[in-house]
Amino acid sequence: MLAGIKLRLYPNRVQKDKLAQMFGNDRFVWNQMLAMMNERYKNNHHLPFLGKYKLNYLLPSMKLEFPFLKNSDSS
Repeated sequence: MLAGIKLRLYPNRVQKDKLAQMFGNDRFVWNQMLAMMNERYKNNHHLPFLGKYKLNYLLPSMKLEFPFLKNSDSS
């Protein structure tokens, strides 16, 4: 038997700001990686697709290029 629990969180102002920052950074990184993959495919569509783990190696260099990404979690 499966059981579920409904839960609602009420974050305070600081937590809302932190969540908004993290979601914004996630969107930014996603869009940057997508643009990079599209450009890579456009230049040479025979190259293999890079998976999640290979793209994770690019995060430290992105954090150096865009310092506001250091405000989010590492993953």
